[in-house]
Parts: sequence; C-alpha cells; structure tokens
Amino acid sequence: MAYAAGCLVRDGKRSDVCEPICAFAVADGMGGYEGGEIASEIVARSFAAFMKNFNPAEDTEAISGLKEWAAQANRLVTDTAAIRTDLSEMGTTFTGMVFLSDKAWLINVGDSRCYRLRNGVLKQLSVDHSERERTCNPDVPSNLIYNFMGNLPEEFISDITELNPIPGDTYMLCSDGLSDLVDDDAIEENCSDASKLIELAKEAGGWDNITVITIQI
Repeated sequence: MAYAAGCLVRDGKRSDVCEPICAFAVADGMGGYEGGEIASEIVARSFAAFMKNFNPAEDTEAISGLKEWAAQANRLVTDTAAIRTDLSEMGTTFTGMVFLSDKAWLINVGDSRCYRLRNGVLKQLSVDHSERERTCNPDVPSNLIYNFMGNLPEEFISDITELNPIPGDTYMLCSDGLSDLVDDDAIEENCSDASKLIELAKEAGGWDNITVITIQI
C-alpha cells in the first residue's frame, strides 16, 4: 500500500509524488487466508488513518507517534481476534516507510523487509523478528517469527529507525515471499524493478504471497 495526497493506493504505480508527507507499507497476513487478509486490512487501514494527521514537529515526536500507532494497531488486531473465534490466530507483519521533507522513518514489525540500494550497494535496513535471527541459527525455519501485529501486548515490539534519504537512493519493501526465494545479489541487480523481482520469486517456486514496493528518491 502507498499513502499520498490523502489517499490509500493499492496495486498501482505512482510517479513524481511531491506531497510533503507520503508513506509506503507491506503487511503480510498470517493465520489462514481469511485471518491473514483481515489482519493485514485492519493494519493497513489503521496506518492510512494515522497518516492523515501525521505532522511531527521534531524527530522524537515522529518516533513516539509511530510507536504509539503500532501499539494501537496491534490492539486492534488482538481485540478483533478475541471476539471472532475463527480468527483467533490471525496476525500480520508490517514494514513501512514514512517520508516527510528530507527525513524518513522505517517502522518494522515481523519479518517483511526493507532494503536500500545506495551507490550500487544493497543493504537490509530492517531486522527480522524471527527465531532464526534471534538465535543466529541458520537451521531454524525462516518463517518462525516471534513478533507481529496481533501479538500479546506485553510481548509486542516495534522497531523505529530514522533515515536520511539522498537523491539516487532506491528503497524496497517486500514480504518474505520474495526475500526467502530471491538472493541478495539478484535483489541488488533488480532493486528498482518490482515486476522483475516478483517474476524471479515465481520462477524460484513462488509458494508464498509475493509483495514488492520500490521507492526511488
């Protein structure tokens, strides 16, 4: 999803976005088809509503505001799951970027990822909330995550990182349906081409949802 000019945009392409505030996010649902779809929808709509009033006066205010939103969105998912027994295990990852003037903030919950391509060098900016990452054990299945939207409030965390984009940067947000199947070299080579990355993930098996957003500064 993308948010610009007061609108929530899905599955589309925007060029020359010049609004002072814009945001992009990937929410990859879990808990069966219906549960995952509902959880990701709740969080995406909550984020779009939050962005309508996001105009921090300083960096610390931006970080605290994003953390407060994330905690509220997490509660929305858990509260909905509590009243729908068929959705009791639903949840979603969330990785998003908010751009305001010459600043940007990355918010991450789960194992969807954010990469940056700068001067031809690819870097993963987000840290997976996965058991593989936490234990540093490559033998742990990559899909085991300990944090997500819909987590117990006392166990929920959100990582907020302040970034300083420069002209020429390319940022990419993606679900693990891409990052589990396409290696970093291929991502680096095709970082600005979402369609090509999705094609590569499909060719590699494509057994999970594949979501890719590319953002060029």
